[in-house]
Amino acid sequence: MAQVTASPTASPVTRCYLARHCDVANPDGVLYGHLPNFPLSAKGRQQAAVMGRYLAEAGIRAIYTSPLQRAQETADLLATELFPFPPVLVRPELVEAEFGRYLQGTRYRDVLWRKPRWWVHMVWPGLVPGDESMGSMARRVERTIREGLRERAGEAFLCISHGDPIQAFWATSDHRLPWALHRLQCSKGGLLELRYRGEELISKTYLSPEALAASVGLSGAATEAAAVADPS
Repeated sequence: MAQVTASPTASPVTRCYLARHCDVANPDGVLYGHLPNFPLSAKGRQQAAVMGRYLAEAGIRAIYTSPLQRAQETADLLATELFPFPPVLVRPELVEAEFGRYLQGTRYRDVLWRKPRWWVHMVWPGLVPGDESMGSMARRVERTIREGLRERAGEAFLCISHGDPIQAFWATSDHRLPWALHRLQCSKGGLLELRYRGEELISKTYLSPEALAASVGLSGAATEAAAVADPS
């Protein structure tokens, strides 16, 4: 009788959703960096609801979030669309880029002349004092992702972070040079869908806020109208 050799069991596929916080109430048009008291805007709350609806069928088992207010509000709002309600866990590794402390409080229109280190950061992040390299940001985001892969193997989890750290992870996973950090744009309320087999990243897809809205049957115009109609 021929001997039958069992084939090795493939590692399960785990889904990580790496999302940027949603739109922020910022009437003075400043770079808010690590500053407190920058909650979500009406548009941002609507974006969070849309993201929650999109993820409702994903089976999210945990949400890891940056400690900053805008990220925690995004986590709390979208979690209300999920069942069962997943734990929301704060992870400092997902916080805003350290360079945000240098820029915070400055109006967007004034950055070019008031914050000259910005020019160097745009060309090669990490060269000036108070900045972080693209690799450093990517590694700290990945530490939380690895935690999710260990704790939620074969399931799905969500990480909520900020533009630069997400783009650093994205560019690094694409093997791009540091100047590419700002060439990839994860918009507020957008996300990367990451699929891992074991700890190996096997696919990566970006979904803009508009794509998320369309996937749950809302047009961009309908999303904006809902935000305008919100009296708060």
